[in-house]
Amino acid sequence: MLNRSSIPTRPTRGSVLLEVVLALVLFVSAAAVVSSAMQAAIDSEERLRLGVHADNLAASVVAELESGLRSPAVLGPAPFEAPFTNWTWQIVAPSADAPGSPHEIIIRHADPELVRRLAQILLVPSRTAAAPDEADPEQATPDDPLTAP
Repeated sequence: MLNRSSIPTRPTRGSVLLEVVLALVLFVSAAAVVSSAMQAAIDSEERLRLGVHADNLAASVVAELESGLRSPAVLGPAPFEAPFTNWTWQIVAPSADAPGSPHEIIIRHADPELVRRLAQILLVPSRTAAAPDEADPEQATPDDPLTAP
């Protein structure tokens, strides 16, 4: 005859279910942490890409201002031409009229919202200022063969 005390007892079904639920909870929480980290990396990459793009647009505005293609009189905010329709630019003139004061170029993106500021000393060509020879003939240098009598 078998003694019941010598037969090992089987684990109950409730403990197996508890182990399965615990494993499922651990898997779901690990998946949530990994997906959160991936989303943060994607968002960071998008902010970095937009920031570099804004820096490039600001450098383009400075180059256009210095070459005379863009007028510093348009203080903005003004939109960029296509394909940069979500971007705007603005120039903030320096508070002091002293030469060498930096202008501030502000580049904005609509969605997602991004603002980049660049302070730059602009060497803006003057279109209204006439050369000394054209403005007053007395200011011309006497050694100039074109204006000599």
